[in-house]
Amino acid sequence: MLTNRRNTFVISQALRNFLGASILTSVSSQLAVTTDAIVVGNLVGPDAVSAINITMPINMLFSCVSILIGLGASILSARAIGSRENSKVNHIFSVALLLLVALGATVSIFTYTRCENIMSLICSDERIYPLAVEYADVITGGAIFLILSNGINYFVSTDGAPSLVAKGVIAGAVANILLDILLVGFMGISGSAWATVINYTVTLAIVCTHFKKKSCSYRLVNPFRGLARQAVGNIYEGLPLMLGNMLLGVAVLVINKMILSATGADGLYIWSICLQVLLLTFVVLNGVGNAILSIGGILVGERDYNGVRILTRISLKFVCTVVAIFVVAVMIFPQFLSFIFGNNSGNMIYGTDNALRIFSLLLVPFAITLIMRLLFQILEYRILSLLMSAGQLAFIIASLWIFIGIDPEILWWSFPFSAVMLIVIQITATAALWLKRRDISPITLIPKVNRNSIDLSIAYRKESIEKAIDEIRDFLSQSDIDKIKTDGFIECFRKVAVHVAGTGNKKKGSFDVHIHNRHSGISTTLRASGEKFTELITDTAHNIEFKYMYGQNVVFIKQADRCPTPAQ
Repeated sequence: MLTNRRNTFVISQALRNFLGASILTSVSSQLAVTTDAIVVGNLVGPDAVSAINITMPINMLFSCVSILIGLGASILSARAIGSRENSKVNHIFSVALLLLVALGATVSIFTYTRCENIMSLICSDERIYPLAVEYADVITGGAIFLILSNGINYFVSTDGAPSLVAKGVIAGAVANILLDILLVGFMGISGSAWATVINYTVTLAIVCTHFKKKSCSYRLVNPFRGLARQAVGNIYEGLPLMLGNMLLGVAVLVINKMILSATGADGLYIWSICLQVLLLTFVVLNGVGNAILSIGGILVGERDYNGVRILTRISLKFVCTVVAIFVVAVMIFPQFLSFIFGNNSGNMIYGTDNALRIFSLLLVPFAITLIMRLLFQILEYRILSLLMSAGQLAFIIASLWIFIGIDPEILWWSFPFSAVMLIVIQITATAALWLKRRDISPITLIPKVNRNSIDLSIAYRKESIEKAIDEIRDFLSQSDIDKIKTDGFIECFRKVAVHVAGTGNKKKGSFDVHIHNRHSGISTTLRASGEKFTELITDTAHNIEFKYMYGQNVVFIKQADRCPTPAQ
């Protein structure tokens, strides 16, 4: 099998391998959060669930620091890994680590020393305030561990080791659940907060073992050389994603106040359960979103836009299918969610069930918008990504305000209404950009493949490799690379391709090749699914590098003028 239009097999394998680990990570992380709510709801009372909800904006502030520094820098490092700029990767990582430690410590100390003042601003209810302060007092003191853990997780996942992140998060979640059960009965809601802090500490300790491995792409270098410039670059890349998370925290705070004012503490409790339902969908959304940022970021660094297109199509199909199934489950069994969060009142159960059914209609359009926003981020449409973040939450708040003004009984309909309207506006905005730039796709804005690249899916057979080489030779003959360098590259490529075909799993169908003709020479990536090669293909003298990422063998060949010529 050999086609100029690359098939989806290898990219889908990478996505499945990533999702397997990433969804386990999200499940474990969300299970820890949900367990906090379930345990305190049953052992302390419904007001404790609302107290954890009230403190969520503070947790989101800590996540903002991780996203601003860690996630932003990991996206930059993904592109640098894809383009094989190793020194740049090391500098990005070193600066990011310094900033995570410095800002994490500063934020943790600041929020801990002003905990009561902060809580008085975001909670005015006499029943909930004491519980919220008790919980937040512990969480703020341990914020440094949350910030460092999340920030490091982004880098390790990007470096092709999401399974290690999964192991760390699972271990932390297990510790969290056990400590919830042990501590909440003795310490009340503060016991749940201590369990959360220990959760992130355990995760951090396990994930940091990645940096001892030879396969790790990151090495510590002097972060102070070019510190300001690199710090600005890291922050600039993470700013849209951080603002999106920060706006989500602000939106939760505003929605808490609006619903509390309109419906009282009982309405806030129902909203807290709805919010937990939204967070449950993030089990899938975080997994797919991390795959787009990590795998997609590397593909963008390679200028492999066909790969980005395949990844986007598979990701959207997977997200819509899984979230739609979840929505159907909520529609049929809303009473189960009421029960597990300690709702035993007949009137409250009816109100909660009705609200959950309506609120769940938000989930599919919300998921689509989130995935598209992350896609625009890796494609460097940062302003559009930021506007989508702000628009998504502004629409929810504005719609809620309008529906409450009409009748508080129908306020839950504001959530699906706002999500659908944003989808319409998003399509309109991307279509307008496409009318100005016809070299991009009208909905996804992914650049169309240009004449400077070629994509092939090659079967594990010698004749398929030779046919591919003929096509590659034709492609290179149309460039300005001289014949000697072209012949040298062809021999270099044949050597690597034969090795891939000889050691690869023949049942896996084919391996992918992407060749991009850059100003500095030819950049080539070969991806093969299956077990790790027993013999590594590494030849630094001729700029051939091997890396096992996302369950794939990936071989990079950079620059034709570094490959040996036949005369050599």
